[in-house]
Amino acid sequence: MTNVEAWDRLRKHRPLLLACEAIGWLHMAGKARIDFLQMHGGQENGYDYKAWGDQENWDNPLQWVEDKFKLDEEAWPETLTAFITEHAERSSKSGLVSLLQAGHAMASGIEKNLPADTSKYLGQDVTHMWMSSAFGTPVRNLLADPPEALTEAGWKRLLEQIKTLLINLEVLANLPEAGWKHLISQIKKLLEDLKALANPPERLTEADWKQLLEQSKTLLIEYEALGNLTVPDAADDLDDWWNWREGVVGPDGWLRRAFTSTLAETRLPNNDVTLFDQSYVAAALFKSAVAGAVLEGSKFPWSGKGLKQGTRWRLLTVGIGVDHYEARAVKIGDWTGTRLALDKFFTKVRKLLEVKLAVGSLLYRDGGVCVFSFPGERLDHTGGDLHIADWQSWLKEEIDGYAREINLEMPPYCYINAPSRSLVGMTAEIQKARKATAVPLHRKWQIPGQDSQDSSGGPACPVCLVRRSPSGTTNRQRPCTPCQTRRTHRLDAWLKGEFGSNSIWLSEVADANDRVALVTMSLDIEPWLDGTRLDALRTQAIPEWRKFNPELKDKTSSTPNLNPIAPSTCFDSLFQYIKGKLASFDKNDLVLCNLQEGYRHEKNWPSFFSKIVEDRSQAPKWDTLDDNDRAAWLAHQLFCKLASPGRIHRFWRQTEEFFKKLLGEFHELAAADRNRWRVRRLLLKPDQPSSTWKNRVPYNGRCDGNPIDLLFDEERKGFVTLFNMSRFLAPEQDKSAIQNKEIVLKDDDNKNAGTLKVQSVENVSGALGVYHPVIPLELSPMRFRVLLPLEAASACVDRAAEAWRAQFARVWDRLPLRVGVVAFSRMMPFQAVIEAARNIESDLEGTNEPETWRVAGCETREGVAALRLESLDHPQELLQTVPITLSDGRDDVFYPYLAVEDKHPRFPRDFRHPNGQVFRHASDLQSGDGISVYPSRIAVLFMDDATKRFQSPLCRPLMEWLRMRELWQLVDRYAPSQTALRGAWSEVVERREAWQRPDGTWLDGGEAAWLYLARAVFHERLGVRGACLEELVEAAGDGLLDWSLEWHISVLKKQVSGGKR
Repeated sequence: MTNVEAWDRLRKHRPLLLACEAIGWLHMAGKARIDFLQMHGGQENGYDYKAWGDQENWDNPLQWVEDKFKLDEEAWPETLTAFITEHAERSSKSGLVSLLQAGHAMASGIEKNLPADTSKYLGQDVTHMWMSSAFGTPVRNLLADPPEALTEAGWKRLLEQIKTLLINLEVLANLPEAGWKHLISQIKKLLEDLKALANPPERLTEADWKQLLEQSKTLLIEYEALGNLTVPDAADDLDDWWNWREGVVGPDGWLRRAFTSTLAETRLPNNDVTLFDQSYVAAALFKSAVAGAVLEGSKFPWSGKGLKQGTRWRLLTVGIGVDHYEARAVKIGDWTGTRLALDKFFTKVRKLLEVKLAVGSLLYRDGGVCVFSFPGERLDHTGGDLHIADWQSWLKEEIDGYAREINLEMPPYCYINAPSRSLVGMTAEIQKARKATAVPLHRKWQIPGQDSQDSSGGPACPVCLVRRSPSGTTNRQRPCTPCQTRRTHRLDAWLKGEFGSNSIWLSEVADANDRVALVTMSLDIEPWLDGTRLDALRTQAIPEWRKFNPELKDKTSSTPNLNPIAPSTCFDSLFQYIKGKLASFDKNDLVLCNLQEGYRHEKNWPSFFSKIVEDRSQAPKWDTLDDNDRAAWLAHQLFCKLASPGRIHRFWRQTEEFFKKLLGEFHELAAADRNRWRVRRLLLKPDQPSSTWKNRVPYNGRCDGNPIDLLFDEERKGFVTLFNMSRFLAPEQDKSAIQNKEIVLKDDDNKNAGTLKVQSVENVSGALGVYHPVIPLELSPMRFRVLLPLEAASACVDRAAEAWRAQFARVWDRLPLRVGVVAFSRMMPFQAVIEAARNIESDLEGTNEPETWRVAGCETREGVAALRLESLDHPQELLQTVPITLSDGRDDVFYPYLAVEDKHPRFPRDFRHPNGQVFRHASDLQSGDGISVYPSRIAVLFMDDATKRFQSPLCRPLMEWLRMRELWQLVDRYAPSQTALRGAWSEVVERREAWQRPDGTWLDGGEAAWLYLARAVFHERLGVRGACLEELVEAAGDGLLDWSLEWHISVLKKQVSGGKR
């Protein structure tokens, strides 16, 4: 089969593939009802989430799919409700249901292989039905504080939306014939309902009235959706298909909103994965599996009973070397404009794979890499060839075409990996893409526009450096046509309001001192995506399982047997037990049958090992290990929290949401100002027009000694202000104070552009009238970069550190937050700022190796373990609190484990990874224990000139930032004046320099004498006493006071309050 034939086959089956994806989204929809949580919380209400399809007449809306796509006599189940009722059954069905079973099992089924009887102690009850974050932090008690989706009205709305989804799917698939007939019938129904609303019966209850309103609202939505569909060739109109899909599961999709607010699994600790994460990933895998079957055609074994266990998937990875574009940006508009172009590129790629071919769905996305599900050959594959090499070649050509359309200077990366039954290899694929695109031209590539005749004689473009500016250009700062287009596209998007309330102008972001901060943050999420960091988490704790299961029951006998695992040495006892069983496979073994539901259905040890270990981790193969290693891996994986695809999806989604929420909070912090002119834009009307002024061109000038930036808007017949108005107008002043001012204007080339005499001043109408002084540069699961007013940067970093401590408290030691701050003048070249930020990021990533900290004290009370830690690598001390209880009062035996130096388990809850690493519960830590910590760091650089970008600032522990900020509050409270503070510190610094050698070491007795002097100076000059005095002296000794005073006085230009307040 040629690529054209394969593409055409997928195109013709697009309605089937997207219908299957919709089935995947909805197959667990019954869990979105509050009855499901109540049932599993102890209220025996008889609710069965798999029965909702029967109750809601699930058969009818999708019957057309089966009628239109027969596939094979074994492909379709007897009733379409089988997708709902049979998706979770252990035995493999045949046809499409078995492919859904395969996707469901991979996305969520591996979480649920715990035997019901022996794991019932993990259940939650209706008083505490908590959803937790992906990292163990309680988020919401769903029954005590139910989200809108779990109300009765929410369920009814969900059902109406599902009906609309399925109706629109049929309309898209069948236009123009059946679609318009349906449209007419819908219009008639809408008119009837509107008539009923206009003349309601006397006995219409309030509930009936609300329901009728809701139905009419739904019909209006349907009418709008149907009416907007393009009639000609509608079945091939990608925009309609795309909009249909995005409206359901896109960033603002209604199904995403509903399903992210509730759980797919109520038992601890699997209450960390939302219904959306499991449903979406299961749908993606189901869709790709069906696409593979479609490509195989008549050779696909629809009647095969092993489809559930044998189905595998590939990952398709697409990447772009975004760092190269960022590094070459001369102005901020070059990078933000390129970011828009790259977003357009990735959207085209998504449309190709998710809708045009409907061969897969997005599983991961950051700023430069996308990963999609893709069909893979089955285990023991027999049947049609998927021609993966041909697919990769064809897709590369298609994706290259998208890159050329937007004139990308670097080629995209496109690769399809080997088939697998796991997504733990996704991180490796992401890293491969980054490594390849780290080289700008990593393969042969004809740069679009490089040979353009229009620019053959122009100077080299200062942005991309590979094309020339238009012929006849004398200004060497003029970009080539594609780079100039990116700059102006960013302006077009801003004028259309596509940036929301965010600014795109540095002159608006700059603070009262005309300074800006680039704040960059990252979370070390990659080791979580490949399952490495999950090795410290438990799905059950061995002693807890042993405590709640002192006797084990055999299904073939009513007589219970004593659990042979020793309570005091649980891990070693389990290890020895498994090792002793490896000589022969007993599928009725009591311990293993009560640990893993699927054990009794396996045939031998290699088969069981492949499913429990190899499919779920990056472990060695069975044949390469001896019995010691085999037993170690089995003992570990049976109790380890698993890197299921649904969980992996939530990991990256939650880290991205963490940064998104921070951005929202940064908006508030950056816009907080006593002068409300800070966030306003005004329209300055000239007294007379000038032919010198060009539409939508920025100009700058000065007025009353202040720099002013303006944009001429021909449509508004005036200039829109693009600067911090609080530097020009006092809070009490009216905008009329600008009237009659004269401003000498210059363009971007510093050429005179005439004089603006302000005849009148108006508020800018619409969304552009008010803004937040914030410019997001990048927001992805891996990295968050944002430009802020320098005066607001400290508060923003404070908030980020506090949010990290709150949301990741249970995994603080292995999910570090790394923060870089570059403070600079607004006129600093943007390239220099970006280079400084990248250098800081590189330095922070260099701290990615774990450090050893010694436990100096551990106190446990009120559900928290308070750890006092001392670094073995630096003269630092850290106080860390770790939650060790759950919201319902039970011990948290799932998350708060730390890697310790011991070689063997010492406490009942200790366990050992097959690589030898021992993990210990936070409450069991003892003084002297050495723990391994991936440190959270911060690096701060003040660029008062461009050469500072080559400096490597000191990377400090993130918690020292908070301590540094608290020190300033202490100093601000006590120092009687700025002069007194400067005098005191000058004296202390002068003595320090005198008593230290040139290499920074102290003269004999110098350090003690200097600290004694500092104590006396702080006491006499600043009036500090008691514990506050000792804190200042300690901070002076470890250098933190230097940092605090330099940052607040020299960089932020802060003034002390002048004594106690």
